[in-house]
Amino acid sequence: MSEKIQIISFIFSYMYGILFGLLTIKHFKIIEKYHVIFKYIITLVFILDIMLGYMLGMYKINQGIFHIYFIIVCFLGFWCSYYLHKYVKKIKNNFIKKINQKRI
Repeated sequence: MSEKIQIISFIFSYMYGILFGLLTIKHFKIIEKYHVIFKYIITLVFILDIMLGYMLGMYKINQGIFHIYFIIVCFLGFWCSYYLHKYVKKIKNNFIKKINQKRI
């Protein structure tokens, strides 16, 4: 595998990890009102779809060659999106508080 394909695979894995993190946050907000059994079923289907999408993307990029470091980079993107989401949410809440204080 050439260096160009590996760099593209790293970028794809990182971006897919970020997408996975954001979709996971949204997913858990959506399913919180359902019964426990439906939560497990819906989450299982969600995870299978995410895995299938990642495998198809990697297959298109580098003919389906998986290395552990691609998966590690994907989880790094997931982790970064989770903490970035928390940080942005905190900033947004502080901004809304400041606006509401100015109105009073």
